[in-house]
Amino acid sequence: MKKVVKWLSIIAFLSATVTVAGVCYEGMVLQWFSWVGTSIIITDAFFLIASLVGVFYYKEIKMLFYSHLFSIFLIMIALALTLTFGKNIPKFLFLLWEFYILYFYGIIVCKKMWQKNPRKS
Repeated sequence: MKKVVKWLSIIAFLSATVTVAGVCYEGMVLQWFSWVGTSIIITDAFFLIASLVGVFYYKEIKMLFYSHLFSIFLIMIALALTLTFGKNIPKFLFLLWEFYILYFYGIIVCKKMWQKNPRKS
């Protein structure tokens, strides 16, 4: 289970990185790319799966448990907003959503790497 959680976190982080980079690049060149939409769906799917698995895996580590629980709460709010407003959701909220996924899993992945490879002074 430990390896599954680790790989889900890494994949969620990498897909969020690609999505944010794609959205920012689209904004710079003012052109829509079809692969960004696919990247968004993949990122959201891995975020949902990683958050659900994280809630069950991190029951003893309260900070990570509540962080994943908060992520599931955000997913429910996002689904409610999407069902209510459809495509009329401001793009700024969408970008904040993707940055949240990027930073949340970036911190988790980097923290695990820092704990494994302490710097020698």
